Amino acid sequence: MRKALVITLTLLLSSLASASEIPQREILTYRISWNKLIGIAKASITMEKGEEVLTIKMKAKTVDPIDTFFSVRDYFFSSTPSDLSSFLRYEKRLKEGRYHRRDEVIYSPSTGELIYRKNGKLKSQKTVPPPLYDPCSILYAFRFRCSKESASCTIPSTDGKRVERIRVVPLAEETVKVPAGTFETIKVEPRWKKMKGVFRKKKGGHIYVWFTKDQRRIPVKVEVDIFLGKVVGELTGYEIK
Repeated sequence: MRKALVITLTLLLSSLASASEIPQREILTYRISWNKLIGIAKASITMEKGEEVLTIKMKAKTVDPIDTFFSVRDYFFSSTPSDLSSFLRYEKRLKEGRYHRRDEVIYSPSTGELIYRKNGKLKSQKTVPPPLYDPCSILYAFRFRCSKESASCTIPSTDGKRVERIRVVPLAEETVKVPAGTFETIKVEPRWKKMKGVFRKKKGGHIYVWFTKDQRRIPVKVEVDIFLGKVVGELTGYEIK
């Protein structure tokens, strides 16, 4: 279940474009299912933009009857400068059955210092030049900082332990129907080798994300290959201000 219970995506840019208009507040909600047959969880992404700092919160919670046998309460947090020029702090808290884990990653764009802690213990400290994004902020950096005219984007990203350049490749334009409505979308595939974060695909598997074709680039659907079939996230509602 850890392999893909929260919605999010792993993407960024070969060169930063001037930021598109970032909303002050956004709430996206999703239904998570296995092979689109069995509902397993609910998820949400909340973004709030302040004068200096932008925050992103992702939550996932299993639903009945799955919750009775294997309870999941996963939480992801990210903070960035308000212009999404890089990330500042990333936190991952996993509660999946008896498994508990907390990761924290702190980044200073001015010095390039990257600090990674697991369950409160320092695991690594290194220097990485900006820009750099975590598994939460890459979603919004792709939407609002990546040039919409580019054929693909290459994104400098980290989960704290690993640093990797993730390539996001557009595949097709498709009409997608989800609980929130019918949308004209662009289907993309983020490609990486080792980094881990919100999604954990199986080795050799794929992640596909469908974004609306308009300037908002709302992620309306995500599909992840796991060891037993696919996990699918579909947009159930959205509020944007």
